[in-house]
Amino acid sequence: MSGSEAASVASLTLIGRLPGAQVREDMDATVVASGRPLSSFNHVLGIALSGESHAIEARIDQIHQSLTDARSTPATWWITPATEPADLGARLQARGFTAAEREYGMVIETDRGAAPTADVEPVDKPATLDEWLEVMARSYGWADRRRAEAWATLYRAPIDEGAIPWRHVLVRRDGLPVACASLFTAAGHAFVTNVGTVPEARGHGSGTSATLAVVAIARDLGYRQASLAASEMGRSIYARIGFREDARLERWISG
Repeated sequence: MSGSEAASVASLTLIGRLPGAQVREDMDATVVASGRPLSSFNHVLGIALSGESHAIEARIDQIHQSLTDARSTPATWWITPATEPADLGARLQARGFTAAEREYGMVIETDRGAAPTADVEPVDKPATLDEWLEVMARSYGWADRRRAEAWATLYRAPIDEGAIPWRHVLVRRDGLPVACASLFTAAGHAFVTNVGTVPEARGHGSGTSATLAVVAIARDLGYRQASLAASEMGRSIYARIGFREDARLERWISG
């Protein structure tokens, strides 16, 4: 499993901190069931199904049924270079799962990150978190407020100050909040996520500044490498600031 694959598995299991959520780490898959009907909060990762074809089919159905029973469908099934069997995508498609946009696992050596060029601040107060959440919702164009509410519930939950699993940053331009990013740290990995810029402020490097800021946080925390999952549109932007591709990631959304 590549660095970005392992980091994405570790980071997505942090969704298990949501009230009522469950994370099951089986020998052949990690299943994140949030108890919410949102595909971005329910995941099947690190999939390595083996045995005869009929046994693999039965196991896929078993995992899907467990998510349904936990009120955690739709869900995102991740197919990576390390996934087994190699034809899992075809098996999921035959079940009516829908292919989402491909993503690209990318990594950067944290000492290669340049300095941010915009006004970046840590999100360390409730009021700033509210601003950050609004920027994230606007950046991603969420029409369904349940997504924003779920993230707000996760990030507002009490955290042991000695083991903080995420750090957020907010970028301002002319005093207004315009971009956001997060660093998730889990199981020895640093994962950059939640990078976004509000539509009217794009094209000025604010998202890049947010990304560089959390890479710097990873470096200061002692991580030599940070990872992320980039969209087709974002991969060239991340490559320009020093990230390199190490895995191609397919996502299949269950009904």
